[in-house]
Amino acid sequence: MKARSITGLALSVLLAAACWQLTQALWIPAKAAVAQVLLEQAWRQALRHGGDVRPWPWADTWPVARLLAPGLGIDRIVLAGDSGATLAFGPGLSFAGAQPDEPGTVMISGHRDTHFRFLHRLKPGDRLVLRTRAAKVEYRVRDSRVVDSRDYHPLADIAGRLLLVSCYPFDAVLPGGPLRYLVDAEAVSAERRRF
Repeated sequence: MKARSITGLALSVLLAAACWQLTQALWIPAKAAVAQVLLEQAWRQALRHGGDVRPWPWADTWPVARLLAPGLGIDRIVLAGDSGATLAFGPGLSFAGAQPDEPGTVMISGHRDTHFRFLHRLKPGDRLVLRTRAAKVEYRVRDSRVVDSRDYHPLADIAGRLLLVSCYPFDAVLPGGPLRYLVDAEAVSAERRRF
């Protein structure tokens, strides 16, 4: 009888631990998916009324662009800034690079296991589109590569360049690490208008 109680307790503890691990594993993807719905609403409101529209009252970021990879069926809302808190909800436009409507290199970062998981599927020649409230810029992927962030500085001031950045490897068990996956694209057309 006593052995059954200990076995039952051990199974209960193991079940609780498994449930906790599963909840933790699903939390980030679930938060990312729900955030995209709220970000979509904020993006549409910003297009209609202008200005920076926060997706929820306590947000410290807001939608600034829309990134599309049409050949892969990818459509992502891009947020202002690329802090860890911002990247939990979507790809972020780095303030260190050019803004989409300025000359220079535009840099957008995203998590490898959520919003930028598709990066490794991009190939040279693939089309990317970046839309802001005032412009639509079409890019062609030049190349992709893995770099060590400790000795690589990607922000050369090159007009008409888009750099997408994510942690690497894509299937890493632990987050972080020094390796980054970069997709380098160059502008091939631009039109200014309101979307």
